[in-house]
Amino acid sequence: MSRIVPEKPQNLVSRRALLTGTLAGTALALTACTPSPNSSATASPTATEAAAEVPRTLRLAAPAPPSGLDPAITGDNESFRISRQIYETLISIDANTGSPIAGLAESWTQSQDGLTYTFTLRRGVLFHDGTEMDAEAVVANFTRWASLPRELSDYSSQGFTDVFHHVDDIPKLPSEKDLQLKVDDENPPTERDLAAQQQRLEQLAALKPIFEQELFTGKSSAGSASYFGSVKATSKYLVTLTLRRRLPMLIDALSLPGMAIAAPSTLTGGPKANPAKSLLTAPMGTGPYRFISHKDQTVRLELFKDYWNRGRLEANSQHPQVALISSVPSPYNRENAMSADEIDGFDLVSVDVMRDLVRSAKLVVQRDPFSVLYLGMDLRNKWLAKREFRQAIAHAVDSGQLAGKLFIQGTKAAASIIPPALSVPEPEARYNHDENTALKLLEQVGYRGEEIEFAYPLRVSRNYLPLPERVFAQLAEDLAKVGIRIRPRPIPWTEGYVDTVRSNRFTGLHLLGYSGGYRSEDDFLSGILSSKANEFGYSSALLDSQILAARSLDRGEERTAAYAAILQTLNYDLPLLPLVFPISALAFNPNVAFYPSSPMLNECYADVQMSNSPAISS
Repeated sequence: MSRIVPEKPQNLVSRRALLTGTLAGTALALTACTPSPNSSATASPTATEAAAEVPRTLRLAAPAPPSGLDPAITGDNESFRISRQIYETLISIDANTGSPIAGLAESWTQSQDGLTYTFTLRRGVLFHDGTEMDAEAVVANFTRWASLPRELSDYSSQGFTDVFHHVDDIPKLPSEKDLQLKVDDENPPTERDLAAQQQRLEQLAALKPIFEQELFTGKSSAGSASYFGSVKATSKYLVTLTLRRRLPMLIDALSLPGMAIAAPSTLTGGPKANPAKSLLTAPMGTGPYRFISHKDQTVRLELFKDYWNRGRLEANSQHPQVALISSVPSPYNRENAMSADEIDGFDLVSVDVMRDLVRSAKLVVQRDPFSVLYLGMDLRNKWLAKREFRQAIAHAVDSGQLAGKLFIQGTKAAASIIPPALSVPEPEARYNHDENTALKLLEQVGYRGEEIEFAYPLRVSRNYLPLPERVFAQLAEDLAKVGIRIRPRPIPWTEGYVDTVRSNRFTGLHLLGYSGGYRSEDDFLSGILSSKANEFGYSSALLDSQILAARSLDRGEERTAAYAAILQTLNYDLPLLPLVFPISALAFNPNVAFYPSSPMLNECYADVQMSNSPAISS
């Protein structure tokens, strides 16, 4: 079942605020501000003492503001950047391997049939309101997630709805007739078409015995293909979670930021439509930092004095005591702010800025590629509905040149939407850059230069798209070389870009991407294809059936082969063109000695090693 994922309104920091020193003024105000209760910062009686008592403060510029502060009903990385400091999940991620490790659950067991998980919770963990984290608190969060109304759950990404596919229904297998090629005497099927048909028929034959069985057990409180069965507190520190179908990657998925455990006191008291409405403005978890404010385009976090993992803080005596995260859309303005010592560092270094940073010997921290940029092609469009036209676009685009010209060194062209780190073979039939082939395909479908609308975001950087306007320009140039005319549709990111391109109101080309949250093929497929009917005008009973079957396979050759077959289906249907697997990077001034970069963006400021900038320590 597809769903529209709307984009919440956001507010960007103004260029004037950045260039007139407002960000620096916010940080400098630390020397005089009176801390709130539980804050590690303390007020100083004299100016002389103030300099010595300024808390270690990390001033970080992000490319956009958070769209929301409730991780259960948001889906953007800028929101998760904040929530990962405030909240924690049952399962955490090993910083070096990306493998699941103990989080709020210190251990867990799994039943032999893979349907029941028992989690043993840590003791002595406090929420920021001083209440204890126990089994009832965990159950309260799961209960809330499972009962979210669609108008809220549709905002969710990398949370309960996607992990458990809670609103999905069991797909109906296509018939052999559905998979047969349509006979066209003027345009007979190519060898590629015939090979794809044979592969699809073989896939259907393999799926039939699976779908003849009972796929799910028990009743669902939502969609017929929901994996969620039940959750209960079996003792004060034991939680039992039951599934309706095996989900071998569940433990990894429970590390996603949308699965963060919030204080039960925040889950009630709001309106009927959203009893946990207070989380939108006052998030409260068990993490090392507590939320203080979000004003003047800056989020302020302070160290939680009763944080349970004292060993983590004691092992790093240089952790920040305060974090100020401000939004600065332009990568060039972010660099200027760091050069002026208004901030200590910034995320999403562009390829142009990278050269300047290297020359000035700044600390640059790169992330391994675990995101994908793609070109969406809406099949409801007259021309994009033709497979040959979409293939012409695929052959016209030079992804290799795009990667080398507009992305950080090491970025690779993509032939699928699943990153190489997950070791799923790329489709055999690739769309290599070939302008002559593109021209022949356009001639075949009778294209005569009609305009195709092309949407791209403004005033934002994403880790999969650091320079949106220039990427758009490069792709438009590639298409123009083969005679495809485009009509630019620039849309400010904060004015509903995602909402627009993932809705049935837009039917052209668009740029979008996805950042993986855990090491699973299903994370990328679910994240990108959850709204495929609205975003791409695309539906495929075969694809949906393939994904459902593959999701319950254990790691190994059979699972890898199943996902390779899924990529073959996508590659032939071509509702989107994978472009690149980008490398992203952060940059810092010398007062930051270490930053815990993560391909999955699981970056906690408690692990940062730093000292105060001279701008706020004197």
